[in-house]
Amino acid sequence: MKIIACSLSRNPDPCQTKIYKSIQKINRHSEQKIDLKLLHNNTKLGMPQYYNECLDTYGKICDYMIFVHDDVDFVNMDLAYQIEDGMKKYDILGVAGCVNPQIKDINLWHLMSDRNNLRGFAGHSWEGTNDQMLLTVFGPSPARVAIIDGVFIAVNCKKVLNSKTRFDENFMFHHYDMDFSNTCNMNKLKIGVWPIMVDHSSPGLREFHDSWKKSNEYFKNKWTKILQN
Repeated sequence: MKIIACSLSRNPDPCQTKIYKSIQKINRHSEQKIDLKLLHNNTKLGMPQYYNECLDTYGKICDYMIFVHDDVDFVNMDLAYQIEDGMKKYDILGVAGCVNPQIKDINLWHLMSDRNNLRGFAGHSWEGTNDQMLLTVFGPSPARVAIIDGVFIAVNCKKVLNSKTRFDENFMFHHYDMDFSNTCNMNKLKIGVWPIMVDHSSPGLREFHDSWKKSNEYFKNKWTKILQN
């Protein structure tokens, strides 16, 4: 089994990123290694463009590929085996997502569905500490979902490549995960959340700035048109 993790970072020193330290820790403690492809000091590429490059470059030489934010730490050292287990049931894995999403004026995955249709969980570092985190539980996991959060996306490379599924490079950072999920659904790839514990340092979206609004409008128009046809 070969797994490659792909991540983008603005940090000029890759060794100081949370994801680098986390993968190094996993590889010290697990027999099943994970190869990290971390593009650091990045100021130009959006996530979809880099993720597509990784799929095209490495997709045929690995079984599973992980797309993950650079401020993520994996809590459990058996990540590779968790992914292997999850892929027996699903083609795409996340840690949090929702069932029955609806395209709205404001599109955030956890607001596109009723509260009882949310699934999975994620940890967030407790501000000001190095060893504590809060756990946000959205709903049960494992579970079949329609959309997953982009903080962690694992894919079955063979199935993604065979279905010609790609990330939409019109997105830079926002909405690419929901767009990718919708494309996976259209291509009949099964998406699920799996009980993989991540510690994510980001506080999440704090304001609807111009770049988010532009991305949201493109996402809304694109999928409203597709789903009406």
